[in-house]
Amino acid sequence: MALHPKIKELKRRAAPINYSTVSVNERGILEGDFLSDLDNRIVSGYLLVWRSINMHGEMFLKGCAAKSINDRGPNSQANYKITFLNQHRQGEPLCVFAELYEDDYGLRFKSKPLDNVPWADHVLTQLRSGTLNQFSAGFDYVWTQTEWDEAHDCIVCKQIDLFEGSVVTIGSEMNTYVIRSKEEADGLFDEIETFIKTLPRKDQLQARQYFTQLKSLTDLEPLNQGEALEERTKPPKDAIDYNYLINNI
Repeated sequence: MALHPKIKELKRRAAPINYSTVSVNERGILEGDFLSDLDNRIVSGYLLVWRSINMHGEMFLKGCAAKSINDRGPNSQANYKITFLNQHRQGEPLCVFAELYEDDYGLRFKSKPLDNVPWADHVLTQLRSGTLNQFSAGFDYVWTQTEWDEAHDCIVCKQIDLFEGSVVTIGSEMNTYVIRSKEEADGLFDEIETFIKTLPRKDQLQARQYFTQLKSLTDLEPLNQGEALEERTKPPKDAIDYNYLINNI
């Protein structure tokens, strides 16, 4: 099946890992048993909500995480299992999941007791206070199972490749090319992003596409001869070139 032009554009500029955010308060998760679980260092909630269009213009369908859960979920035999992280930081894992399953509302999780590490103690304190109030899924699109819904003007994810779930402060924007080294541009970029959110939903995705392309151009720097040679010999992004790996590692 041919990809919709907007999905092709998304594929061209998508990051290796994308993020989708769910407020932990959407189902009253910070009440009652949730707080008791925190006393036992256990966190529970939702990483995805079905058929709800999120701030990135994505709609996830029930069943989209089933293969990932089967391959790398709590009951799998995988060496790497889907992990619970702090703020999507691979260097700050909290624990693995005790439960990860799809119910009628969304992708539900329950963690094992958080590991005895300093960042986990901070997470528990700030979940209780409400400073941290969102969860997020780190995933990659499965392009053959990604469609464009003209009626709702959104991306429909029928299957994703789920790598991790995180507790986060603020949901990540769909910015593939983030400029972090040009401090003078940060304020302007924040203002532009705030403005984009005021646009009608049907215009936000197109505006973000132009915005991220602009940011990528402002971050370009001339290559020296060594860098130019490296660029010419890099393998294609869409495939693993094993000959390249053998000859260059």
